[in-house]
Amino acid sequence: MVLKKIFDLFIFSVLSSQILAAQNLTDANLTSAKYWRSKLTDANVTYGYYEKKTKIIVVNKAQKTLHGFEYAGGALEQTFSQNVITGKSGDKFKEGDLKTPVGVYDIIDKFTPPDPFYGPLAMSLSYPNAHDKAAKKTGGGIWIHGLPMNGKREDEVRTRGCVAFDNDALVKFGKLIGDKGVVIISENEPVDASKDDIARVLAHLQEWLQMWRDNETKIYLSFYADKFVKIDGKNALSKAKFAERKKKIFALNEKKSIKASNFSVTPYPGVKGQNLFRVVFDEDYAAPSHEFKGRKELYVQLDKDKFQILTEK
Repeated sequence: MVLKKIFDLFIFSVLSSQILAAQNLTDANLTSAKYWRSKLTDANVTYGYYEKKTKIIVVNKAQKTLHGFEYAGGALEQTFSQNVITGKSGDKFKEGDLKTPVGVYDIIDKFTPPDPFYGPLAMSLSYPNAHDKAAKKTGGGIWIHGLPMNGKREDEVRTRGCVAFDNDALVKFGKLIGDKGVVIISENEPVDASKDDIARVLAHLQEWLQMWRDNETKIYLSFYADKFVKIDGKNALSKAKFAERKKKIFALNEKKSIKASNFSVTPYPGVKGQNLFRVVFDEDYAAPSHEFKGRKELYVQLDKDKFQILTEK
């Protein structure tokens, strides 16, 4: 009986060691750009990487075009193409400048406009996003909508900042896209992410997550840019204030579980000389002092081998 218990303990110890070794190997893989590059071999990442099936809408302001795509399992299929009207050239910075914003946004609502001037259907976008708010951009009410149901537009060349096109095409577009989608709006240069860059972003994200889990304060905070801004509701925290808050939490030295899933990494257009990406994932955080389940949104920059978080929400 004693021998059997010793044998059982030995087997349990061996299995536990094997599981731990496998876990360590998995963690090491996830923080390797080479690992992610191999995972992306057959994927089309022109407009980003998405772990869930995603509708992607790409607007080019200079070319006056809108293209719709569906991304699933690494494959990108074009489903829609249409000429459009947009606002004035240049990025949007303030309310009333009549410009269509440049960046990455989500469709947050799909509805029948209260005024027939906007056609039979409209979709509102998430401008200003967290990165816009960090840059103190103002304004709102940016829609994808149709043309007047009665009569014509006074200005058939420009909108007041929205994206507009033919009503029949809009209805078709609405059925194809549904009520959710990622919208990439560029001024003139089309976005085109590379597999190497996406792999590096994913690897750095996993390393950042591991430092967060392990309470490695110094390394964790090194992932954040000097001009980092944390958007917390209507408040904006500087890196100094954010670091002060995190140091207090990490000093508790709590064991915590941080699960991250359903990653999306989208190339962010419009900023010259900066290789930017929007990262979104589902966060499941559990610690004795705090629990959270919800969406995490990051805006990150790649500069050679350096990875920096510019904005977090």
